[in-house]
Amino acid sequence: MYNQHGSAPDDDQPTQQVTQPAEIDATERYVCSLIGLGTVAGVLLLFYPLLLAVTRPFQQLSITALVFVLVTVWLLVWLGTELVWEWHTGRLFP
Repeated sequence: MYNQHGSAPDDDQPTQQVTQPAEIDATERYVCSLIGLGTVAGVLLLFYPLLLAVTRPFQQLSITALVFVLVTVWLLVWLGTELVWEWHTGRLFP
């Protein structure tokens, strides 16, 4: 009998079952987003005068630039928190 490039699974051999990763609960997403939002609030409270001084050269767009930076920090912290959470639970690399 000829098998092409490897052996074909026989009927009497057990097949491997593919395990699906656990679903991500919505609570995990809310907690991660709140951690990111809390981090941004802390950065804003601690560095507000510095952030205004840095964005002042944008003149009319200074508040827009400030909001853009804060939203970017929020999203990056949120993503980082979710990645750490997934790695910690073992769902990142199954």
